Amino acid sequence: MSRLIDFMSNNALASTLLGAAIVGGIGMALKAYRDRRDSATIYNFLIGSKATSGYAFRSTAATASNTNLSEGRVTSLCASHPKVHRNEKQLQSWTLAE
Repeated sequence: MSRLIDFMSNNALASTLLGAAIVGGIGMALKAYRDRRDSATIYNFLIGSKATSGYAFRSTAATASNTNLSEGRVTSLCASHPKVHRNEKQLQSWTLAE
């Protein structure tokens, strides 16, 4: 272990690469956490909306307004969510997969 510490303290390139890898890993983990949290928020909104209002499809704007997310973020998260599908006739609306 002390050999590794000595190597890292004497080699600036290795120290920089290790630091960049740690920072990048933390950034990727935070992004994955935020994406999962916001996807769950959208999914729960669609479930609640379908139950209370009876609408099978909700627009991107309505979803963004009710979840306090941007329309671009709602679109990208809905497009990648396995249980949310885009309306084929009106491309800016989303529904739950059945």
